[in-house]
Amino acid sequence: MGHSAWPESKNIFNLLLKDLGLSLSDFEGGNLETWLIEKLDQAEVELPIVYGAIDPEVLRAASEEIRKIIPEMTRGMEHKLELILPSESEVELQSDRLGLSGRLDRLVLGESTLPSIIRTGLPPETGIWQSDRLSLAGYALLLEEERGERIEKGLVEYPRAGEIREVNIRVVDRRRVLRIRDRIRQIRDGKLPDRPESAPCESCPFEDKCKTRRSIASRFF
Repeated sequence: MGHSAWPESKNIFNLLLKDLGLSLSDFEGGNLETWLIEKLDQAEVELPIVYGAIDPEVLRAASEEIRKIIPEMTRGMEHKLELILPSESEVELQSDRLGLSGRLDRLVLGESTLPSIIRTGLPPETGIWQSDRLSLAGYALLLEEERGERIEKGLVEYPRAGEIREVNIRVVDRRRVLRIRDRIRQIRDGKLPDRPESAPCESCPFEDKCKTRRSIASRFF
């Protein structure tokens, strides 16, 4: 497969893997590897219906790559399913008061309510990626607003590695989410950040159209 087809192939790989992860909310027991293979076959059929025309060869190649790692996924996940079951998948959350919204990959329901996000990349050696911390903090704020309970922990699922990692949702990350929200509001209001000294503006085709000015937001970028 040529290099030009790689981005599309990578995207389809990620979509299929994400679908497999989401399907685990419906798992009711039995052979997990067989379940995942059946769900992969189903996703391969449904993906073009949901997302439109997809090159069949690219879809087939992505599916085969996932099929190869399903045994490893199974070994990693089968003893951790109690962390994410029972659960609901693709839960829409919105708060006008907070000015935040999103679609949570999985809401774990049990003794405590946990937000869980699915990442198709590989995890760091320990813990989770900083961007995942911020995502969990944002979903925690939304869940607290909707359900009226404090959300202290969250999960990040890395199905490619067969990993599910539980983390504490830190106060500092809650603050960062709100500051990012504020920056976005400022940008929408036209308060763009100053461009950094190292910005390669001379090679940018939009240099003439780029008008930046000092703003409070500039100190955060």
